[in-house]
Amino acid sequence: MMRYITAFFISLVAFFVLGYFNLNNIFTIVFVVLLILVILLAPMLYTTLWQTDVDKLERFLLKNKKDPNFYIIYALANKLDDKVEDLTETLLHKYKQGSRHASYRVVRALYFENLQEAKEHVTHINHSEYSLYYQSSILMEEGDLDKAEALAEQIKTRWKKYALLAELERKRDNIESAKNHALQARTSSRGLQRYVLHKTYERDFGL
Repeated sequence: MMRYITAFFISLVAFFVLGYFNLNNIFTIVFVVLLILVILLAPMLYTTLWQTDVDKLERFLLKNKKDPNFYIIYALANKLDDKVEDLTETLLHKYKQGSRHASYRVVRALYFENLQEAKEHVTHINHSEYSLYYQSSILMEEGDLDKAEALAEQIKTRWKKYALLAELERKRDNIESAKNHALQARTSSRGLQRYVLHKTYERDFGL
């Protein structure tokens, strides 16, 4: 609600200024509208994409728990099984097809260790790195660690690569190596992904 009140007052002031100085050019008006949007969205974008303070990230997720796009992150990170199931169903009804639909199905399937469902939908994920990430995860769960590692090495995004390598080393019982990779994954992540990795490694490795 506060965001909408702020938007109203910023818009009111902006259009008063436009009228006072007789700035009626369409490009000026479009620029002002875009500027207002940036001002309003900047805090949310910073939090979701770049914030590293886990307490602030958690407060943001809980504040936005009515939005399934955000609350599912909290549910996954804190292993709230019922919430993960319910929120995934809500999102699947909202996004009925395409890569995003497939991503939600794969995430839920891997969370509940339903490898068959994960394999059915992973090929429909268009983003190549996420597709590789989930394919590697599936291979790990199937016990094919060498192929999983080969796929992980193809990934350039640091947190994705190190998160996979951490899980690989954990499955090989190389716990110290797994912890080192986990720390690298967490350090190189930002925003909501930092929150998920922090909670996961806090639980799995005591980091």
